[in-house]
This record gives sequence, structure tokens and C-alpha cells, in this order.
Amino acid sequence: MYFNKLLLKDFGKFNNKEIELKKGLNLVYGDNEAGKTTIKEFIVGMLYGIDKSRGIAAKHDNYELRKPLDGRGYSGKAYIVDDDSTYLVERSFLRHNRKLSVLNIQTGREIDTRNKNSLHGSLFELDKDTYINTLCIGEHGAKPGKELATNLNNYLSNLATAGSADIDKEAAIERLKAERRKHDVRPIENKLDQISEELAQYVRVDDELKNVRQQIKDLDEEFALETARRKREARRLIESKNGSSYEENEEINEDLDELSKSAVFLDADLLKDYKEEKKLTDRLWFILLTGLFVIGVIALLVYILPFETAIRQLFIICTALFVAVTIVEDLYAKGAFNGEEAPPSEEEFQRVLYQLERKTEAYEEVEIDMSFATEYADKKADLRLVEKNLLEKKEQQKILDDEYKVYVGKKKEIEKEIHAINLAINTINEMSSNIHDDFGFLINDNISDIVSKITDGKYEDVKLDEKLSVMVRDGDGYIGVEYLSAGTVEQINLAIRLSVARLLCRDRMPLIVDDIFTNYDENRLVNTLDCLKTIDTEQIILLTSNPHIGDMLDDLDMDYNYVEL
Repeated sequence: MYFNKLLLKDFGKFNNKEIELKKGLNLVYGDNEAGKTTIKEFIVGMLYGIDKSRGIAAKHDNYELRKPLDGRGYSGKAYIVDDDSTYLVERSFLRHNRKLSVLNIQTGREIDTRNKNSLHGSLFELDKDTYINTLCIGEHGAKPGKELATNLNNYLSNLATAGSADIDKEAAIERLKAERRKHDVRPIENKLDQISEELAQYVRVDDELKNVRQQIKDLDEEFALETARRKREARRLIESKNGSSYEENEEINEDLDELSKSAVFLDADLLKDYKEEKKLTDRLWFILLTGLFVIGVIALLVYILPFETAIRQLFIICTALFVAVTIVEDLYAKGAFNGEEAPPSEEEFQRVLYQLERKTEAYEEVEIDMSFATEYADKKADLRLVEKNLLEKKEQQKILDDEYKVYVGKKKEIEKEIHAINLAINTINEMSSNIHDDFGFLINDNISDIVSKITDGKYEDVKLDEKLSVMVRDGDGYIGVEYLSAGTVEQINLAIRLSVARLLCRDRMPLIVDDIFTNYDENRLVNTLDCLKTIDTEQIILLTSNPHIGDMLDDLDMDYNYVEL
């Protein structure tokens, strides 16, 4: 992958600046303040976009630094060649009018990018931070010496454990652990234990409620049976005292019958002495015969009268339906479809008690003992009170059940969060272990060769230890780079970045070297330029203010494309 043309339409100090680049090495020469770093930022911006910072940092971020000074637009174009296809990339960098389009020149089709502001994931897989920290080699921000050595070790550790130079694996895991500590499930578990203990007090509520309702039902049945027995006894006493038969005392019969209707589950043997005679119109066979007679009379009239056959049949069918509906409606009204009579309600129970007391006063001469009614009423009132208390307990049980379910849900959510955090930590450790093993092997295989060339053979054996700290052979042992001179650390820093660039150029993205040779002596500079030949990438863009670089490249017999700003 390489750039073959840049058009800085409105970017930094440039307006409609066109730069031709080629595959291979490109030497871009310009004096100080000529815009070399602006060219580098434009290339990175065309690949990844330029983000606008927030807050105080926004005043000095890269977005503001590269914004045109004269207030013109903020845009550019670039032609990128990748796998024998040429793409025209156009961008508007303006925060409120950000645009990105990628056109395949050969097919004329626009590419749908995964990220609205970046070509990452569409044309290449290397993330922005790793590209900037590895393939864009510029002057380091750290001071030479121990600070640079620390930065170098952190750089390698992050790259080897997280796959990105700017991602600190250890810091990321520590943040995840801190987040996990916030999700403490123990208070929820304590609350669930407390609710469980309270619920244990109500474990038999349903059985107790069922039992007391059965007692109420049994009491109702017992009351009904006693009522029937006393009704029968009262009838006998009345007949005996007045010398009248049961059927002749209609007023007494009606009052006692009314009371018997309110009784439930009466034993048939207790009531066998009383069977109310049904009226003729209440008998089913009489109703059906009457219906058939009506239908027969209508049919006879229809056949006597001069009607057509179809009309006669229709008239007979309608009549039959009408009679059938009338019979069913009459049977329903008489309770033929009501099934068994339901137990009396609480109001019905009290009404029966009242009527029994009233009838006792009306028939004092028969001396019926009605004290049983009050006794039953007291027993039932006591059972109803017990039932009420049990219902209140059941309601409290339901409240506790609902509360328990809420806390169970909260516990599951917390456990889900903890599981996700643990999974993230384990994934990071597993991935970093794989990256560490592969990276450590590869980097150790490359680093010594480059360091030996740049340091002109002074340090031939450089490796990374198990913590990915850079170690240099000194005599019979190894020492950390933090114990070396500032100049040597700078050399090793460049060597390691070139070594890493070798590994990461599997994406074959452009390697940008931005004016890092200002403090290099000629011999060291030649050695460094010679190392560039070992980088297996399709394009190297060397930005410099040193006018002698071209001569050195000629001496090294290195082909290059020359661009002067």
C-alpha cells in the first residue's frame, strides 16, 4: 500500500499543494518551517482522520494546529494504490462538516468504509495509535537517558501485551478490577438471607388458610343439617299441638321451606319426610308434549290452507324452532340448567340466623330451642377472624416474595457484570500472553541486527527480557538501557522502532521518518539509512532538512523519488 499523489487543498500552511510520490523510497526535502511535519500529519489524517479534542486541550490539539490560518476550507485528496487497485480518497476535516469518500478508480464504485472517519478496517487493519508510534518515526517527546529508556520499555510492553503501543495492559486490567470491586454482591446476598428468614415464618400459611376454610365449610354443613333437623322437629311439634297436618298449615310450611332452601348439603335421609309436589307445568314431559302438540296443530293448519310446499316447510321449521327456544328458555327460568345449589354466602348465613330467631319468637308455643344458631354464629365469627389474620399474613408473604424476586434480579445483574469483567480480564491476559510470546520471539530475532548496524557494532547483542524490558550485553552480562548514555539510548530507540516496523509492515503501510537526523554524525546517519533497506514495505517517506541525505543515498546505491518543498 502506498501513496502516489497528495493534494493539500486547504491544510495548514498549504493551499492546493500537489505532491507526487512513488513506490519505494521518497526523499522530501525542505528547510525548517517548510511544512515537512504538516505533510506527515496530512498523510496520517488522510488515513485515520483528525479528531477534535474537548475542553482546554482543544486549543492546542492537532486539529487546531493543522487548520488553515486564513480561514479557508479544511480538506484534501490523496491517491492510494493497494493490491493493484487505485483509490481516490477525499476528505473534509471540518468538525461540523466532516466527510470521507473512497472511490475505486478502476471500477468507478465508491467503497463503503466501516468507520465514517477512518480507513482502518477497510483498506488496512493497523490501528492509529500503533501506526503513529511505530511507523511514523519522529523526534521523541521524552528527554534522552532514563526517561527515554522508560518510555521505550513501556512502548514495547504495551505493544507486546496489548497489540497497541498506546494501550497499557496492566493499567487496563487494574481499571477493570477497580470496577469489579464496585459490584459487590455481598450486601444483596445478606438482604436475601434476611428475607428468607422472614419468609420462613409464613411457610405454613397456605395450609393453615386451607384448614380454616375447611372448618368454615364444615361448620356451614353442620349448621345446615341442624337447621333441617330442627325444621322437621318443628313441623312434628306444630302438627302434634294444633292437630293439623303438615300440608294444611301453609304459613308455617312456607316459612320453614324458605329456611331449608338456605341450608347446604342437606342429607337426603333427613329431608325424606318432605317432598314438595311439583306443579303439572313444571314437569318436563308435560312441557315437551305441549310443544309437540303446538307444532302438530300449526302443521295441520298449514297443510289445510292453500300454501305452496316450500312455504309450508319453511313455516313448520320456523314454528318448531320458536317452540324449541321457548321450551329451553322456560326450563332455564325454572333452574333446570343451574346444577347443584352453591353454598350460602356470609350474608345468606346471617339471614338464615335472623329468620330462625324471628320464627322462634313467632312460634314460641312449640318451644323450639334456637340457642344453637348463636353458638354457630360465634364459632364462625372466630373462624372468620382467624381467616382474616391468615389472609393478612399471606399478603405480607406476597410482599416479601416480590421483594425477594427484585433482589434476586439485582444479584443476577451484578453477577452478570462481574462475569463480563472477569471474562474481559481473562481475555486480555490470554491474548497478551499469545502476543507476548510471538512478539518477544520475533523482536529478539530482529533487534540485534539493527542495533549492531546503527551503533556501528558497539552493541551486537540486544534482547527483551521476560518483562519486555530492553537488555544490552555488556561484558559477561546484560544491563538495562536506562544505564546507557543518552546518545546510545537514542540509537537503540530508533533501532527498536525500525525493528518493530519490520514486523508491523505485514500490512505494508507507508513508513514515515520525520527529520530525526539533526543530531546524527555522518557515520551513524549512513548506518541508519542503510537499515531502511531492510524494512519490507512498499513505501518509505523520508522527511528531512539535511541537504546531504540525497548524496548519502546515492553513495548507498539506493533508488529514491526526490520532492522539494
